[in-house]
Amino acid sequence: MRVTPPPNIQKLQHGSTLVVSLIILVILMLLGVTAMVTSDTQSKLAGNLQFENAAMNNAETSAGTAETWLATGTNFRHASLLADPCDNRSSPELYPLNTTVNPPTPCLASNTALTMVWNDNNSTTVADETQRYMIELMSVNSRLQGSSQGTGGRSSSGCNQVNTYRITARGESRRGATKFVQSYFSVLSC
Repeated sequence: MRVTPPPNIQKLQHGSTLVVSLIILVILMLLGVTAMVTSDTQSKLAGNLQFENAAMNNAETSAGTAETWLATGTNFRHASLLADPCDNRSSPELYPLNTTVNPPTPCLASNTALTMVWNDNNSTTVADETQRYMIELMSVNSRLQGSSQGTGGRSSSGCNQVNTYRITARGESRRGATKFVQSYFSVLSC
């Protein structure tokens, strides 16, 4: 019996395995790059949401600080809240009655709360430049709704007069996120 030598293995290979494996590696690499780009985008989105939340927290802190300031002592009767808005007021963040910044009076023409440049000429800083507020007097000695001097035939000596204020607060965070909060606040005036 005659034994045939094995065929030359190198002559039978044409490189198809190498080509197929390279295509599979390229596809896997593209999938990996796509996954990295997607996760990076999601990370940026989550970071931006955190900065927006920080800006909102700063605005709420500013509004709370302004409310506390109004409720403390006799601050709600501050001279700048009763002064002429065109005068050189000692407290530029306090706006007297009928001089609200929306619409602006002639001397406060640049003070539209959402478009103005918030600085020491029209607002006050709470902790740093990321927290600012301004207070506008909206009404003086308004009667509380639902209150009356006489209930059940008896007169009451309780105070039912309030001054109302609009507080506009601005909060900022890194990356330029800015949020505004407005609140109406009442203080007993008697």
